Amino acid sequence: MNTTTLHIPMDKTIRAKLESKAKKLGFDSAQAYIRVWAKAEAEGRILSFDDDKWGEPSEAAVKRLNKAAEEAKQGKNVSEPFFSVEEMMTHLDKL
Repeated sequence: MNTTTLHIPMDKTIRAKLESKAKKLGFDSAQAYIRVWAKAEAEGRILSFDDDKWGEPSEAAVKRLNKAAEEAKQGKNVSEPFFSVEEMMTHLDKL
C-alpha cells in the first residue's frame, strides 16, 4: 500500500470534538474516522452516520440474528461469563 501523510492544522477544541464523535461512532480515533470519510469522498460515495437513517437490516442479517436468538433461548452456543483468561481457555479447550 502506498501511503502519504496529510497534516491539517485545526483548533484544539475542534480536534477534541471530532475525537469524541469518532469514538461515539465506534472508530478508535479521529484519524480512522477521517480515513473512512476521505476514502468514501474519493470514490464518490456519501456516508451517513445519522442514527435515524440506518434503515432495516438485510434479509440475511435478519436470518442470522434470529438464528442466534433462537440458539441462545435453547442454551446453544451460549457460555457462562468468564472472570479470567484461564477460565475462558479451559472452556474453549472443552469445545
